[in-house]
Amino acid sequence: MRYDVVLYLSGISTLISVLLSTYLIATNFNKWKIKSTTTSTNILIIVLMAPIFAIDSFVSLLELEEGEIVAHLLDMFKECYESITLHAFLMLMYSLLGLTKDMIQGEKPIPDEMKGRELHVPFPLSLFMGKDKHPKLDQKWLQKLRIWTIQFVFLRPLLSTVDILFVDHVIPLHNEHVTSIIKLIVTISLNVSVTTAFCALITFYHAFEHELAPHRPLAKFICIKGVVFFTTWQGVILKLLGHFGVLHEGYRFSLDEIELAWQDLLVCMEMAFIFSPLCVYAFSNADEKVKEIELKEQKVAEKEETKKTK
Repeated sequence: MRYDVVLYLSGISTLISVLLSTYLIATNFNKWKIKSTTTSTNILIIVLMAPIFAIDSFVSLLELEEGEIVAHLLDMFKECYESITLHAFLMLMYSLLGLTKDMIQGEKPIPDEMKGRELHVPFPLSLFMGKDKHPKLDQKWLQKLRIWTIQFVFLRPLLSTVDILFVDHVIPLHNEHVTSIIKLIVTISLNVSVTTAFCALITFYHAFEHELAPHRPLAKFICIKGVVFFTTWQGVILKLLGHFGVLHEGYRFSLDEIELAWQDLLVCMEMAFIFSPLCVYAFSNADEKVKEIELKEQKVAEKEETKKTK
């Protein structure tokens, strides 16, 4: 496929993704009539994931001839944003169930109907649970699940930086054995970190699946997990296609650049025609839910104020 055609298709796809996300945000904010709440902030972070990935891939295509370092830097940005969305999704589930920051931090008690709910920690983290295979939800566990996601937010940029500096030879080590060891450590650390974060999401979702059902949590989760799944595995497939000669270098670009170009084009199109529309569906009723949450929080505040006056 010609390079100008690839740019045209990816540009149109990126524009569609941006327009869909802009429409969703504009209509939600017009209904909310608010500018800053925990819920709306987390919704924004998740909704912006698709257009950010599309823009990132489109810029990568524009800079294709600059080399792999530019592509890796752009990938690093996407991966770091992915870690933020995982934490935002957990915080969104918390807020949708009326859990406030004070409750999570232990300054206020959690609702009685939530306290003591049995948790099912998925494999492989369940292997490290000891005798307490099915703990009960309390404030300590709310904090623990939050830590499980936020650690990925901090580790992802660190690991990506190490990967670019040493594995991609920005800082040459002149020792392939050391480079291989660093790459192995980064890969293992990254997989442990992201698995821990996903386990936190699954643990909380499983415990409150019924209560979360009206909020379409599965569709929201697919908005995040689907993006990660597609971008990761199609990259592997493209590498295999290059290895077996299905993809080959051209007169202008190397094989690696051809693979990166196909990856970026597919990401742009997937964001436009799969994940941005999915976000519109998943968050189309978010405005009513935010109002419900705010009313609950207002009632709780009024009760506390009444108790103080008495």
